[in-house]
Amino acid sequence: MLRTLILTLTALLCTHAVHGRTFVVCAGISDYPGTFNDLHVSDNDARTLHRIFQKNGASCTTLVNNDVTVQRLLAALQVSFMQASSKDIIIFFFSGHGYPGGLCLYDTRLAYENIFDIMRKSHAGSKIIITDACFAGKMRKNESRPQMTSPRNIMLFLSSRSAEKSIEGPHRNSLFTLHLERALRGGADINRDRVITASELFSYVHQRVVRASGGRQHPVMWGNFNKNMPVIKWHEK
Repeated sequence: MLRTLILTLTALLCTHAVHGRTFVVCAGISDYPGTFNDLHVSDNDARTLHRIFQKNGASCTTLVNNDVTVQRLLAALQVSFMQASSKDIIIFFFSGHGYPGGLCLYDTRLAYENIFDIMRKSHAGSKIIITDACFAGKMRKNESRPQMTSPRNIMLFLSSRSAEKSIEGPHRNSLFTLHLERALRGGADINRDRVITASELFSYVHQRVVRASGGRQHPVMWGNFNKNMPVIKWHEK
């Protein structure tokens, strides 16, 4: 009896150690400078992801619209991700316009390599980039190199293939973020262990986005990472 109790307590302590803290930076731009490039729900996508991660105990920083400048975003990533230890998770979520190899911020472009540089310096055990943008699959490429090399242990979850649009739809969120939120609220937890892994997240979101879009949009997961990498330890619906 005593031995069983000790083993149970040890298992609980080990589980807690594996699933440490989570640091999240969300950015969304609906209102770009001028009137030709505006979107409808990208700023709300960022707020939605902020809420779901914060409810589940993550430390969250969110920037929207004209606050999503290169200087402010890189500073937020630096401050947040440098706090992480090897047992922690760091996540960057972006919703807005992109280009091959990077993101279109409010003031200028930002290459993924600049984000990778910060993530490389973080001691986090799990490192995740989630992007919701049209033609997001093209972001794996840039003008100088046909295919980017993802640093070790960084996962990219992109909302669509390189030739596809990411559908905004009639909801308060884009199609991808709508199902991403549902997944993170526990929908993707196939084995009901309260931990959603990269493979569980992809399986849930990909299947539902493809179905809801009538095959017009296919999310892509890419990078050098363990498919069992934890994304969230959820407890709030």
